[in-house]
Amino acid sequence: MLILFQVVFLISSVLLSPWYLAKMLRRGGAAHRFGERFGIYPSAARRRAAGKKHIWIQACSIGEMRVALALIGHLRKLRPDLPVALTTTTTTGMALAQKSAPPDVMVLYFPVDFYPCALRALRLLQPQILLIVETDVWPTLVLTARRSGIPVGIVNGRMSEKSFRGYRRLGFISRAIYREFNLVCAQGPMDAQRYARLGVRAAAVRITGSLKFDEAQNAGANPGEARRFLAACGADSARPIWVCGSTFPGEEEIVFRTLHKLRGAFPALFLVVAPRHPERAPKVMSIARRCGINLALRTEAPQSGVDGILLNSTGELKSFYGLATVIFVGKSLRGRGGQNLIEAAATGAPVLFGPAMQNFEAAAEKFIQAGGAIQVRDENEMEARLHELLASPDRRNQIAERARDVIQTSSGATARTCSAILEILAQAAACGR
Repeated sequence: MLILFQVVFLISSVLLSPWYLAKMLRRGGAAHRFGERFGIYPSAARRRAAGKKHIWIQACSIGEMRVALALIGHLRKLRPDLPVALTTTTTTGMALAQKSAPPDVMVLYFPVDFYPCALRALRLLQPQILLIVETDVWPTLVLTARRSGIPVGIVNGRMSEKSFRGYRRLGFISRAIYREFNLVCAQGPMDAQRYARLGVRAAAVRITGSLKFDEAQNAGANPGEARRFLAACGADSARPIWVCGSTFPGEEEIVFRTLHKLRGAFPALFLVVAPRHPERAPKVMSIARRCGINLALRTEAPQSGVDGILLNSTGELKSFYGLATVIFVGKSLRGRGGQNLIEAAATGAPVLFGPAMQNFEAAAEKFIQAGGAIQVRDENEMEARLHELLASPDRRNQIAERARDVIQTSSGATARTCSAILEILAQAAACGR
């Protein structure tokens, strides 16, 4: 099976390399510590890792990295003696890890999923356990680790219906990978069921809940700078602020048209739009101008008299969520899977999202059932619900209060996950690993 994955890797690398190269150049930062992406580590890293058997945690995006950091914090309270290595595939994930990880946590780029690269990383870190946050399964690394007797787990695991169908089509290939997992901490019952149907052993599956409920209650960035920037743009505390977070192509046009319609009833309404990928800022600015919306860029000097701002920085969305009157969570109106509604709801503003929330299926259902968020079917319904919320402070407060109840009653996933991890480590130690 390992040989099959190496052949697939080589073929796909040749075919997809132009696309990946263009993507890396567009996002920038690809040359940063480039050797680590191939398991080539500097002497300083080798000296630091020598003689230690790490807890290896892999997290891709900023959201997953925040989950990983919260998990590390709780593990440290229980077992401060455990060496931890934290890896990521993205430059934004790396920036957050370098800024927020404890000083003694080893932070590296994740190696490409090719046997020589994976083997070099395993030899460097000598992991007691390999933990993957949420969704990304790296078949070569998983199989290589298991051949070496290293336990492998998924934490905060989620499995959408779309992803499940895709893995099911691979048949025995998926089963050969998923049966190797010693632990899968699933966010909800449906996720757990899908993992089991893909081949994860029943004893390995735990329903622990979403760590993002715990992470969302952590203090966010200081909103002072965000507040000052809004005020300099003419959006003081008296103006209603509509924050649209993690928007995807096709959604910005909807947001701008809706803003135009709502301005008739709410002329002071101020917009903050944050594209999921900040490098799309020039494209989004062009769309805004075409729609007659005047935006200021967050990374430039504030401008008074604008209709809103385009948040093209990273790591600040939570601060602007905290100043919102109403929030729309993007990647949900165009069938792309949704973004983190928990982080938005935790800030105390009512949250709206579209029908495509497959990536946060269990969490979205909790909020909807409790009346702690509003799901809209399309652009027209979003306009109607926004009008209702902007007109009624009592309705906004009611939704926010119910959202707080959902978050409080859903907390505890971090402790449950850490307990499961330590149990696997104890089992491995008893077997002489």
